[in-house]
Amino acid sequence: MDFGKVLSRAWEITWRWKVLWIFGFLASLGQGWGGGGSSYSFDSQDFNAESWGQGIPEAFWAAMGGVVLALICALFVLAIIIWIVSIIARGALIAGVAQVEDEEQTSFRRAWDVGFRRFWTLFGLSVLAALPILILVLAGMVLFGLGIAGGIGLMDVQEAAGIGTIVTVSLLFGCFLCCGLVVLGIVLEQIRVYGERAAILEGLGWIDAFKRGWQVIRDNLGPTIVLWVIFVVLELIIAAISIGLTLLLVAPSLVLMGVTEGEAWSFVPLLCGGLLGLVIFALVRSVVTAFVSASWTLTFRELTAGPAIAEVEVAAV
Repeated sequence: MDFGKVLSRAWEITWRWKVLWIFGFLASLGQGWGGGGSSYSFDSQDFNAESWGQGIPEAFWAAMGGVVLALICALFVLAIIIWIVSIIARGALIAGVAQVEDEEQTSFRRAWDVGFRRFWTLFGLSVLAALPILILVLAGMVLFGLGIAGGIGLMDVQEAAGIGTIVTVSLLFGCFLCCGLVVLGIVLEQIRVYGERAAILEGLGWIDAFKRGWQVIRDNLGPTIVLWVIFVVLELIIAAISIGLTLLLVAPSLVLMGVTEGEAWSFVPLLCGGLLGLVIFALVRSVVTAFVSASWTLTFRELTAGPAIAEVEVAAV
């Protein structure tokens, strides 16, 4: 497999067809976003536990409780919507690259339509990929609890034996369970990556697509590992650049805040720098997500030599 050819073609498609950046941004939303917060240092004169809240009507706290509950519900609904949109966008990314390869053109509507039609299949793949992890975690928690309970029981007979049992169980489950989760998570994630392409490009159902993803990994383990390592290194490089850029944008504002002793207007440059950094990060994240997805799509096509889009999907578009 010519990795240079695949990666160069993926970058060419990503750079030329910038509509894929939109899908990359939407797909990256489902991968989670980091957040930060600010803190304020105060002493006992700023807060008195005995007098705090006195004089405030109870109706105010009832209203605030309702507002907080409504906000939590709204955020939960928003998270579900973002997750659904990210799944559709992943399918649209795959379809868009396949359309470019086969027809030398694509559009937001055509690619999105394919991702939307295959949503439930992609959703099923995500569930199948997460289910073994959930089962392993639950089984590990049960066994860990039984081991700790056994150690506590031994402490009534011999304290040293009980403590030794607790420590041994904690170390074994802490090491083996974490290592097992990491390895299993990587394998399942890669099965999902190939399975999504089988669902979009070959028109398979979610169970058959999952099996197809495992088959592609099993038959092409070497190229898959090489490409996976390449993308891990790429992610580390991007993370380092992002951290460095954030420090460059924030450091002058922090110095200014120190010189001005935290005056209100000194927070404006910090806010502007933070917003600029967020925009840059979102743009880079969108392009990288589109490029990685395009690379895996081209890799899947080359490894399987299968059709670009199932005939039923072409007819639907």
